[in-house]
Amino acid sequence: MPRLSHTFDITAVDEEVLARITAALYEVVRSCRFDGRGWLLTPDDETWARLEQRAEELGLGGRGEEAEEPREGAAGAGETDTAAPRTALQLQRGRHLAPRSHYLVAELSPEGVPVDPADDAEKGWSGTGLTILSWDEAGTSSVDFAMPDTAGTQEPPVTWGNVTHDTRSGLLTWTVRVRLPGRGAWLRSAGGTLRFGTGDWYTAVAEGGEASPARLHAAHAVAEVDAWLSPSAGPDGRWSVEAVLDVRGRGVLRPLVAAAFWAFTASFRREDRRSARRGTGEPTTRERVDRAARSWDRVARNAPRLPGLLRELARAMAEAGPGR
Repeated sequence: MPRLSHTFDITAVDEEVLARITAALYEVVRSCRFDGRGWLLTPDDETWARLEQRAEELGLGGRGEEAEEPREGAAGAGETDTAAPRTALQLQRGRHLAPRSHYLVAELSPEGVPVDPADDAEKGWSGTGLTILSWDEAGTSSVDFAMPDTAGTQEPPVTWGNVTHDTRSGLLTWTVRVRLPGRGAWLRSAGGTLRFGTGDWYTAVAEGGEASPARLHAAHAVAEVDAWLSPSAGPDGRWSVEAVLDVRGRGVLRPLVAAAFWAFTASFRREDRRSARRGTGEPTTRERVDRAARSWDRVARNAPRLPGLLRELARAMAEAGPGR
């Protein structure tokens, strides 16, 4: 049975700090305001720049080309000072965060008009629809999504699913289904579920054992994939986390999938060794993992400061207005 595993040590985050971060994220979402046409209002450029600088200081990533572009408050209000399309959120039906409220995540042209790629097969994406099923910050919040947005039409979505968060247990569940159009639906369909329980995570760290509070399961007609994280208390108060990837073929294809998986991983390792010998400057897989771990460590060390940044963002979203 093909399986890959790797154990790494990372900086721990206090459970109370994580709870405060979660509460602050809910506050950001709750603070969103929308203009007369339903488009999300965002803070002015000066405020964004200040927030981005604070985020960088906390290890939340550098400023890319997208971050350098001006961000106008009323995305979709007709402003034309950006040259590239940008992503925006529109409340199309209902009240913000009320059950059955429907939103559209769309790409806007520089003129603030939603880009419709229906006649352009190369673009493909034509917006993602979000529908609130329930919203209880002290209980369970659940949101359905569909891409492209098919609300009010007879067309089936290509990708759809649900994200649910239970605050009491700390369980986040993300389910997704994909069905590509065309013949051979059994080959064009797949699905997966990701579950991450923060309460189970801290229990596993405290009590040890082989619990897997973070688990991904994906299924296709040809193969099934399972991946999970198993944390335990490491040295110096850090977390020791084992990451496992398990791939299995289904039915008569089991041996073929196993052989293909091993061939792929062997080729991957050979390419890593070649890159290291040639000194091309391209990081190996282990170097990428180490870099990711170091990035996590920087964020984790600054985690107690994240709720303050998020609350500042929430205030800025609540005060945003047209033309800002």
